[in-house]
Amino acid sequence: MLLNARALKKLISQKVAKQRDLRKGYNIAAYVMAVGAAAVHLYSVYHGLYNPRMQRSIHLMFMLPLAFFLFPARNTSPKDRPSIPDIMLALLAVVVSSLGALELDRLENRWIFATDLLARELIFGTVNVLLILEATRRTVSSVLTYLAIGALIYLPLGPYLPGILKHDGFPFQRMVEMMYLDTDQGIYGMLTGVSATYVILFVLFGAFILYAGAGVFFTDFATAVAGRSRGGPAKIAVVSSGMFGTMTGIAVANVYATGSVTIPLMIRTGYRPSFAGAVEAAASTGGQYMPPVMGAAAFVMAEITGISYYRIALGASISAVLYFVAVGAMVHFEALRTGLAGVPEQEIPKFRKVLAESYLFIPVVFIVYLLLNGYSPMKAAFYAILISMLTSYFRRETWMTPRKILLAMNMGARNTVMVAMACACAGMIVAVMTHTGLGLSFSSMIIASSGGVLLIALFLVMIVSLILGVGLPTTAAYVLTAALAAPALERMGVDQLAAHLFVFYFAIIACVTPPVSICAYAGAGVADADPVETGFTAAKLAVAGFIVPYMFVYNPSLVTHGTLSEIFFSSITALFGVVILAGGLQGWLLSKTGAIEKWLVVAAGLAMVIPHIWVSLFGFLLTAGVVSRQWHCLRTARSGT
Repeated sequence: MLLNARALKKLISQKVAKQRDLRKGYNIAAYVMAVGAAAVHLYSVYHGLYNPRMQRSIHLMFMLPLAFFLFPARNTSPKDRPSIPDIMLALLAVVVSSLGALELDRLENRWIFATDLLARELIFGTVNVLLILEATRRTVSSVLTYLAIGALIYLPLGPYLPGILKHDGFPFQRMVEMMYLDTDQGIYGMLTGVSATYVILFVLFGAFILYAGAGVFFTDFATAVAGRSRGGPAKIAVVSSGMFGTMTGIAVANVYATGSVTIPLMIRTGYRPSFAGAVEAAASTGGQYMPPVMGAAAFVMAEITGISYYRIALGASISAVLYFVAVGAMVHFEALRTGLAGVPEQEIPKFRKVLAESYLFIPVVFIVYLLLNGYSPMKAAFYAILISMLTSYFRRETWMTPRKILLAMNMGARNTVMVAMACACAGMIVAVMTHTGLGLSFSSMIIASSGGVLLIALFLVMIVSLILGVGLPTTAAYVLTAALAAPALERMGVDQLAAHLFVFYFAIIACVTPPVSICAYAGAGVADADPVETGFTAAKLAVAGFIVPYMFVYNPSLVTHGTLSEIFFSSITALFGVVILAGGLQGWLLSKTGAIEKWLVVAAGLAMVIPHIWVSLFGFLLTAGVVSRQWHCLRTARSGT
């Protein structure tokens, strides 16, 4: 029933990212490139990072050719080998990406936007932009590619545009210099720097612990803990997806990896296929927000805001737990309402077996320990990779053999390609917004449109995040929305961390927001269910979580800003609030709620999450009244029988 490491690799690298299944000779070439990329990046952390321009150039010198090797240009392109044009593009990518490493001294000593471009820089820069656009179209999304093309067209057209879109315009040479030679923004800017340092190390870490057997352990652990309870299979999906997402930070990968086990199990125990796919989609979506990894966007946030990665992970921890509690509560009340049972006893692993495999979780504990003790995320990930190899030798079944180590390096590098292309392409868009002042203008427009009312501004930012998140990967959606909208929230007095987590949260929730709901489509594919029905069901399951970001904006103690007593009180009331809200939305507490009762429970849940002691107390009293009535009715019914 459970997936082994090889099955996980196939699901994540091929089914999720739509990579080619290369035949032997071509696969060896891609394997060598991927393992080489992993080795170079691991060595750079061990030895000491290179100059930023060189680090980023080397990163794309591996990632960009891999994009053309692994991802077909069209549906009709060969799926078992790269075409001749793909090979030529890969070779061209190596050439144009190598300039930063081969001519490092000269490039570091030139004056940006003052020194004239050399002919080869103009040619290489133009070609590099085109290669990034094509690689992004293949690996990430055509939507992100079109946004980048629109941003590039916007640069020379600025003088002819009206209102906030108007700017002085940029000549072609300066456009190329901005995208190709600037290390603040553009292709080799800060976003690519995040991909070349933090992201690839954590993706490699996720690959190593999966090959060591942690993916199987997560599912076994969740089954042992929640399998016997009402609706156990759905709760297994919630718990295992949260644990799996902690390591990968990739929502669709979570759906395929854990959903391949949990979705069939849910269907066998009576869940509708669309509901089974929706549970996995909603749970896997939250995995991107779960510390310590939180996907690539958390590292980008640290670079943008200057807030330490540890502080971001700590700030997100309470709201991440609230999200999973909300989804778990929705699942629990659905199981009570429909009378679903748990997992059959014979399919639940023995607790002794789970306990014997718990050493596989040591690397996760170790990485948290290192982050708490001031290690950089890169060093923490690097040492955690070493620990994952060492702990694998505790049992013969999980040994990290040389072959497994190379396979993990191959898997990690291949899974970084999509993030690397998204960061490079988003870097071009951010460069346009920065140099034209579009980000500041958009921020002012949000404040003006909201009339200075924070709640309206938050709603507008939420809509922007959801719209961008529908067509873009989470990292790109967060970066663009943060550049456009987060400054508006900060100018309205919102705490910086809360503002950026708000944007990040809704960029993630877009994965289960109709009409696209990319995670729901993945879940529907595994469950063989209707994608539209699965999408709307997933959105309903996650709806209680839609309240969470508003909670921590109005109550910064939920991002751990405040005294211990404030944080404790806010966390407890919020925890009860999302559970009661889930019960109201599902129409069940101790028993089925009536039409009026249902909305009273919803109101009680909303009151509990409002950061005011008297309002929260009103919510508790209202809930107590409904529960008391239901308890009295149940006792009366029992005594009557």
